[in-house]
Amino acid sequence: MQYDGYHFSEDSEEVYNPYSLMNCFAQKRIKNFWFESGTPTFLFNQMKRFGTDITRMEEIEASESAFYAPTETLTNALPLLYQAGYLTIKGYNRKSEGYILSIPNQEVRVGFANGLLPVYSGLRNDQVQLGCAYKMWTALEGGNIDQALRELKAFLAGVPYVEGFKKKLQDAATKEGFYEYTFYLILSMLNVYVRTQVKCSTGRVDMIVHCPQAIYIFEFKVKGSAAQALAQIEQKDYAAQFATDSCPTVKVGVNYDIQTWTIEDWQIAQ
Repeated sequence: MQYDGYHFSEDSEEVYNPYSLMNCFAQKRIKNFWFESGTPTFLFNQMKRFGTDITRMEEIEASESAFYAPTETLTNALPLLYQAGYLTIKGYNRKSEGYILSIPNQEVRVGFANGLLPVYSGLRNDQVQLGCAYKMWTALEGGNIDQALRELKAFLAGVPYVEGFKKKLQDAATKEGFYEYTFYLILSMLNVYVRTQVKCSTGRVDMIVHCPQAIYIFEFKVKGSAAQALAQIEQKDYAAQFATDSCPTVKVGVNYDIQTWTIEDWQIAQ
């Protein structure tokens, strides 16, 4: 989960990142070593340039030619992400000859979040990681989603004074999408598994967060209400897919206020 998960063909054995593994043995501790070797600023800027949806990188369907394309003819960031090791092969369909690409492991996922946060949201990752993210993780670890959202609201309430954040928000295609990106990146800095726009039989779930204590099902609204967001989760029965899971599900409706640029309110149900 931390350093493994790399596959370089449809039939290859799982490979560990040797740089990170050797540093782990040498220092006798688990941490994110790979990104200490250098920040891939060029890659992150290319992702922004091509409009890469950072929330959809857990299961990308692609033909072999799509991720082996030469860099001089790039039309998207997929070849760069694969060739640099930020995406790897996770599945192969022999009938369609199509591949499933995904982020290899937790080390890459956390490193991505750290690097992409300033590019996509204009926030400084050190402020987020040492402040908001740590406090949210502490709350989630105790199973207190209400406190986690209070921490996020308090953090975002001070963000409008950061020029980079304001500029990114003004340039965003949609306000709801911008906040989804920001929320996704902050949560990805934690030791949790985050999925967005998750398809199910009744529609598409905005976000699902898998924690040891619970599975959190989020629906986000802008210019709406938390009650409407929670009602959508209930009406479309987004939790049905976890009916046989031993981990409890928690439904969370969140509404953003574009005047204050932070969370306005939320409602929680189990």
